[in-house]
Amino acid sequence: MIDTVHPFRRAQHAPTKKVSGAARAVDAYATLRLRLLEGDYAAGRKLSVVELAREFECSRVPVMEALKRLEAEGFVRIVPQVGCNVVVPVAADVRDFFAVFGAVEGLVARFAAERRSAAELEAFEDCCAEIDAALRAAGGPEDRDPLYRRLNLRFHTEIHRLAHSPATSDVAASLWDRSDFYIKLAFGSLFFSRRVRRSHLAIRAAIGSGDAAAAESALRAHLHAVGDDVAARFEKVEEKKR
Repeated sequence: MIDTVHPFRRAQHAPTKKVSGAARAVDAYATLRLRLLEGDYAAGRKLSVVELAREFECSRVPVMEALKRLEAEGFVRIVPQVGCNVVVPVAADVRDFFAVFGAVEGLVARFAAERRSAAELEAFEDCCAEIDAALRAAGGPEDRDPLYRRLNLRFHTEIHRLAHSPATSDVAASLWDRSDFYIKLAFGSLFFSRRVRRSHLAIRAAIGSGDAAAAESALRAHLHAVGDDVAARFEKVEEKKR
């Protein structure tokens, strides 16, 4: 069964209602964060503290705490006395981000190819087969199916497990959120294009053969290509504003 919990954030729980104090802020944060990663929040959208507090059946304080946390993570921008909006990414920053992200994940793939055992590789291939089956049942790009994001996280989480590098996975957690956020804003979905599927197959093959250099190169190239596609979308937005 495909795990739908964010693999890098096991401690988080599903949002609940009728709670108080700090728990309300945690629930507001979890709900808003999921909407930013999988929902219909567009770049620049205004987020009303009053309306969100009404929706969550709480005071404005937990909502503001949640938004401040999301601002620190780069998802929203709060302007005192003005309001809060979903950030509008800058194309150049997006390219820089994916260059860093590719470097980190490339090392993870290298570690996975070097360190995975035969039994772990077999489990990885079983997981990939399960993901392939789930992809066949997922919706098209127009459906904006959140399952694509979760399957993608599952695939890369398994690579992290093969890498046996908890410190690297800790660093990668926030990077994965930011990557998903950028892709969602740019394309509305993390739909697996043919290029993405080919990239995943190349990464799987390199890890399977134990070719550390090829695994690192394949994953780094994959994320660089994704970054180029995302940045190109934001460049078009910037051009329209000039």
